[in-house]
Amino acid sequence: MEHASPFLFVYGTLLDDALRHWVFGHQAPGQPDTLPGYRKLEASVAGRYPEVRPCHEKDCSVPGLRLEVSPEDLERADAYETALYVREVLPLASGKKAWVYLAANPEKKGT
Repeated sequence: MEHASPFLFVYGTLLDDALRHWVFGHQAPGQPDTLPGYRKLEASVAGRYPEVRPCHEKDCSVPGLRLEVSPEDLERADAYETALYVREVLPLASGKKAWVYLAANPEKKGT
């Protein structure tokens, strides 16, 4: 997968500083940002992990962190997230675009 964005938006387990250090092998500080037009569902993937889904209600958004990442960081994040997630570039509230992990096989429920 090409490196279409230097940013990764995290909203779940990777919000934890120690876990990010473990995954990336270095400090990976982030800037607060928001993913507009989505909502977060807890324990939705494999009954344990969060996911974000499009939301058509007014003022839907997901808070998180925008990390500046290298191609190697993305490879490590892909390995951590496993095949349960796919990466897609989405616009953030800051105006920047970032990779966001979405569930690979979301249940087909209404938003």
